[in-house]
Amino acid sequence: MSQASPIQIINHVTTHTAGVLSGTSAVAHGVSRKQLVTLCRSGFLTRVHPDTYRVTAVAVTDEQRARAALTWAGPTAAGWGRSAATMYRLDGIVVPEAEIVVPANRRARSRPGIHVVHCDDRASLMIRRERGIAVTGIEATLTALASCVDSEALEVACEDARRRRLTTTAALTAYLDRHGRPGRAGIAAMRALVHRLDPKHPSRSALEVKTRRLLVAHGLGDFVREFPLHWNGRTYFFDFGYAPRKVIVETNGRRWHDDPNDYEYDNEKWSVPGRHGYRIVFATWKKVTQEPDTLVAEIRATLAA
Repeated sequence: MSQASPIQIINHVTTHTAGVLSGTSAVAHGVSRKQLVTLCRSGFLTRVHPDTYRVTAVAVTDEQRARAALTWAGPTAAGWGRSAATMYRLDGIVVPEAEIVVPANRRARSRPGIHVVHCDDRASLMIRRERGIAVTGIEATLTALASCVDSEALEVACEDARRRRLTTTAALTAYLDRHGRPGRAGIAAMRALVHRLDPKHPSRSALEVKTRRLLVAHGLGDFVREFPLHWNGRTYFFDFGYAPRKVIVETNGRRWHDDPNDYEYDNEKWSVPGRHGYRIVFATWKKVTQEPDTLVAEIRATLAA
């Protein structure tokens, strides 16, 4: 790269960093400080933090913000909370600013666009690398989320992690037992969530989480998750089953079936409850989020019929 232009060098250096680099790294690769200033003036680069730049042609994302924050903070920092959740691609997490954790003896302080947490208990952070950058482990990340997001967002993220086998309720319980010291932010909320979760069957979507919470909030929590019904040698599983009253509540997200086999399977599945004398109520996104009272009334009427 010795004969390459500064732009070519920077494009090469930032190939796998979402367009982020430090001034020190640029200089080490042969780009002078004066050239960095020139590239900023030309609009090719933007200085986002002290000695930290991004290529302006690369779209700004939560991942890029996290990388920039960690580039500024140095090698002892790791993604924390919502920024770590971004690197795990957990469902439903909104990141207002980059969140990182550094050792307690570091003088790094929060600045515009970066929230800094100090922690000396490195074992509890379970730091690992995810997509090339240091982040807290998944159990530590979920616990951090419990301190800064509402209970529904936490449940959606946790169920996404369980569904993708990033963690389990057993692993979460073990983590809380080992690192859940009194007064640590997020511990109580995380314990409460683990207590509510079905240990065997994680929710398969945000809609299923919202439906579960709606049912429980209205005193309809006596359901069986992943309720099985058998037909023609095959077992079909339904989201929420009320066996004594022969009612099933099934979440029905809006999706298109590119594979005709999916379409046929769903139609066959939804006809099975009737063959066993069950009535089925569909919980759609619109019903759950915009017309919850109507949906609850429909479920109550079906249960009472």
